Amino acid sequence: MDVTVAERLQTFGLNERQADLYLKLLKRGSKTLGQLVELLSMSRTEVLDTLSDLREKGMIKESTDRPPKYSALPIEAALNAVVMKQAYDLRRMELSRQEVVDLVNSRFWHDYASDLE
Repeated sequence: MDVTVAERLQTFGLNERQADLYLKLLKRGSKTLGQLVELLSMSRTEVLDTLSDLREKGMIKESTDRPPKYSALPIEAALNAVVMKQAYDLRRMELSRQEVVDLVNSRFWHDYASDLE
């Protein structure tokens, strides 16, 4: 079942490492960085980078404990966070698209491009 879930999570923009870490937290509950390093057989840097990516996507939370513990948001909340972030990013691209087109087609761009030739 996890293989299918991990593959499905990749359709939400997660890579294999992110999907694996998220699912481990979802199944096993809150873990410290050290516990995750041991559990996942990954380097400390890899785990930190992956935690950072998942936090940016809104799929996990970090406690204020020392050492901090990381936990997965429930699957529905986590996927909603990913969808909302991607929708926001897409909207931002849509709003910038015409601005970029206008800039490239502007007189300034043509002058700049001819200077390069």
